[in-house]
Amino acid sequence: MAKADSEIHKLRATIEAIPNQGAFPAPEAQKALEKSNNISIPFPRSLALGSKLMLAYSRPTNISIVGSYARKTTVLRDGKVTIDLAVTMPSNLFQAKDYRDHRYFHKRAYYLACIAAGIQKAQVPSLDMSFVYLDDNMLQPIIIAQPRLDGSNKVHAHSSWKIRILLAAKDDIFPLEKTLPTKSCMKDTAAEGDHPTPRYNATLRSECCSSSYVKQLHQSTIRSGAFQDACMLGAIWLRQRGLGSAISTGGFGQFEWATLISILMRDGGRAGRPILSTGYSSYQLFKATLQFLSSTDLISSPMLIQSPNFKLTHTKIPMLFDGPRGLNVLYKMSCWSYRLVRVSNRKGYILANELQLQKEAQNSLKALNDPLADHFRILFINKVEEPLKRFDHSFRVPLKKPDTENTTIDVVLDLAEILYEKFCYGLGNRAMLVYPQVPGTSVWPVASRASCSDDLTGTTIGLLLDPEHCLRTVDRGPSIEDKNASAVFRKFWGDKAELRRFKDGTILESLIWDTSDPKQPVINSIINHILSRHFGLIDQESSSADSEAFARLLPQQGSSQSDVLGPFSAVMASFESLCKSIRAMEGLPLQIRQIFAASPELRYASLYAPVAGKQTHPGRAVECLIQFEGSTRWPDDLLAVQRTKIAFLLKIADSIGKDDSVSAVRLRLEKSKRKLLEQSCLDLKTADGIVFRLKIYHEHELSMLEKALNGRVPCSSPREEIALAMSEHKRKFIQRPTHTQAVTTLSTRFPLLSQTIRLLKKWRDCHLLSSHLADELIELIAIRTFVHPYPWQTPGSLNSAFLRTLSFVAGWDWQSEPLILDFNSELSTQEIQSIHIRFDAWRKLDPGMNRVAIFAASNIDREGITWTDRRPAKITASRFTSLARAACELVKREGLDLKPEALFVPSLVEYDVVIHLKQHDQLKKKSSFKNLQVESEGDPFDAICNPRRLFFDELQELYGDDIIFFYNESAITVIAGLWNPQTGPRNWKVGLNYSTMPLAKNDGAEEQVTINKAAVLHDIARLGGDLITKIDQK
Repeated sequence: MAKADSEIHKLRATIEAIPNQGAFPAPEAQKALEKSNNISIPFPRSLALGSKLMLAYSRPTNISIVGSYARKTTVLRDGKVTIDLAVTMPSNLFQAKDYRDHRYFHKRAYYLACIAAGIQKAQVPSLDMSFVYLDDNMLQPIIIAQPRLDGSNKVHAHSSWKIRILLAAKDDIFPLEKTLPTKSCMKDTAAEGDHPTPRYNATLRSECCSSSYVKQLHQSTIRSGAFQDACMLGAIWLRQRGLGSAISTGGFGQFEWATLISILMRDGGRAGRPILSTGYSSYQLFKATLQFLSSTDLISSPMLIQSPNFKLTHTKIPMLFDGPRGLNVLYKMSCWSYRLVRVSNRKGYILANELQLQKEAQNSLKALNDPLADHFRILFINKVEEPLKRFDHSFRVPLKKPDTENTTIDVVLDLAEILYEKFCYGLGNRAMLVYPQVPGTSVWPVASRASCSDDLTGTTIGLLLDPEHCLRTVDRGPSIEDKNASAVFRKFWGDKAELRRFKDGTILESLIWDTSDPKQPVINSIINHILSRHFGLIDQESSSADSEAFARLLPQQGSSQSDVLGPFSAVMASFESLCKSIRAMEGLPLQIRQIFAASPELRYASLYAPVAGKQTHPGRAVECLIQFEGSTRWPDDLLAVQRTKIAFLLKIADSIGKDDSVSAVRLRLEKSKRKLLEQSCLDLKTADGIVFRLKIYHEHELSMLEKALNGRVPCSSPREEIALAMSEHKRKFIQRPTHTQAVTTLSTRFPLLSQTIRLLKKWRDCHLLSSHLADELIELIAIRTFVHPYPWQTPGSLNSAFLRTLSFVAGWDWQSEPLILDFNSELSTQEIQSIHIRFDAWRKLDPGMNRVAIFAASNIDREGITWTDRRPAKITASRFTSLARAACELVKREGLDLKPEALFVPSLVEYDVVIHLKQHDQLKKKSSFKNLQVESEGDPFDAICNPRRLFFDELQELYGDDIIFFYNESAITVIAGLWNPQTGPRNWKVGLNYSTMPLAKNDGAEEQVTINKAAVLHDIARLGGDLITKIDQK
């Protein structure tokens, strides 16, 4: 920063050398300055014709560096350090009543223009000057100086610093009692005090007490050694949440944070005692400040510090009134940047019982109290400000441009406040938060006039939705007996309001929202009606991030927008019917103890849900497990157990085949090289066309495998095969049913979880990762967004849930961080530590992550490798996170203009081999052989036969060691592949398990070979036959 310090000294010397200017009438001074120096004076409003206001310039009484740079608490914003240079104007330029009617601000604007002219005359070639409004406050233009490119007039875009030249005044030039928040300083209002101008007054006071706050913060630094670090922690926390001192960023930034801590270390408690102790550490100061913000409502209970004579009856903005200085420190905050609105069901009255800033503090405190949360990452690393992730629904409203000549801070906020109040009333308890994003102002050249035409053309409104109420189709308004409320209701809604009698006998004003069009969700209908009726905007004039745009990407949806689990109603009903039929069977050797669901379709988590009479996902049957009562008649030999299971399944097939609810039965022997693994299952096709697959769970099989592994019972199978069989048995018969039950419960607890899982699986499939990322792993990653949602709250729409999940994957360092979930807050600290110990042990045992790349544990599965053992490989796990990062970059770049379909477009350029397959409908052709034609047409299980999936499985078995294959399970149109690096050039030896070809031999070198790619691809083409249309090779 030596270069910046050098430029500061040059600026200071230049400003001190500017000569005094005599007092002239405002029109003459303006004309002279603009003509001789080509500087446009940034007046807050145009001067009246014939104005007698006298403008002058005198050398400043003081020039000093202030702000975070002076206190050494600077935090980068937009990659730059901001250095504030405060210039104190002499008191002799102002008269006693200059606080009224913008007189002070007109003189201030002229003084600033004189400084800009002086710097321009001094010809400082290394700096580029422009005007900008301080914190978007149009009463406070300042000069911003940024380094230029060498030998150019352009600003250095990648510079690491910028200098802001601020103006200040003496604290005694105006009486404090004249600029209190309850006073009026504008002539065009009624009698003084009737129409207060609190923001105008606070802006004036902020300039007068600038030096006083510099002293106070310096004293706080001396009194508390942790004060500076606490300020930096707070500044980073605010930056990551998109909060700052500017009006467009909420009006609460680093200065307000530091001032709040400073005040609370002196006062704020009972009997004038401090709330914060000067002996606190920086972390304690930070956390205690969050607790203060989360538990104190400064709108309904304003905090008045050392101001016994100041009486405040009502305020719309938060009030932290610093009595000795006469300033509300939070004057730049709006009601929506602070208030979390809740609206009553019946009358629509706004209840400000929580706060927007309070919400962010509460979320952070919850994260600090969650033992599974990464506190540092959540508070200081994760970005929370992106609208599509922060809000459940966002839309942009074009506003009519106000008068650019006389635009003030109040005009801009009043425009947004109208939107705020209308949408608060209209959305009711559907929205927990209505947040109009006030547009920020931009810089402009010193030679031109300020124009807000581009800055104030639109406002983005973000909504946090309540999942319990946001899809409601009937709104109950006030009773017909409440004449005033009914009149307000009908005036607001117009012809949409109607009087209805409900089942309980009440007669109420009401609204009925049409849900027949899936492209027009209830929220969109309400928003469009409000914009049309109250702002004259038609649907096409507002740009909206549709809350249902992502839901429409799912292949099946419910009968209504609120019926998110509707696609699975048919399979759930069919499963219940099948369970009753199985339990009603007679003649079985043992009684059935329990029937377990063990399939994504039965936990609301499959991309495609089976529909009665139609198999929507070829190649997959719905799996469930049967457990019989205990008996000593079960054999003690593992191979005999498998044969006994086959006998049981044959008996079940014989009994249930007579039931009218089952149309077809088939015993299936699964192909497996390992004799100890489950080999038999029973396929049942119900009368409604859904295919179930039954397997038998024997509880003693696990103990038998453990004894065989430990050598306590004789077994002819190798030890490795026994270990694999035991792992497979735990996964299929113990963990999968438990996982299914847990996900089913969570899907009813969080209505959006099912759609989030399904959409995440579609994203996985579209990027050809179906065979590498297990369904259960995808489900765990989606569940994390709901049970550990930090730094956000629980999502209220599918788009926010899905994008937050992608954001987690993009930032997840799975190599050093395990995924640990606690569905019901059951894990103790010791249990969490034991999971971390197990993760560390795996990393020491397998440092290359050849077996376990991702470690995912939960309160129902503490081993952590059940769903990630041997897959995904390290290379595919890296691709998983890189794809998520690319998706997040696209979301950030496109914003509200994002097309959700773009996130699901795969890229095939990275693959070495791409095998193109025929479409599904092209495979359905009659065989030329009559006997095969009859057999295929009469197969009742043809719906679960997927030739392309069988072809992929065959490729995986034959060439899986040579090529890493990728495919889309939900739509197998291509199979992509990467050559295994281990098949590259190597010394020749006997027994290589792939086709090789010799390489050119160098003198004295051993003969080397490499995989014969052409031969391997030729064999694949022969294996696929007519199934393959072409093979592309890089």
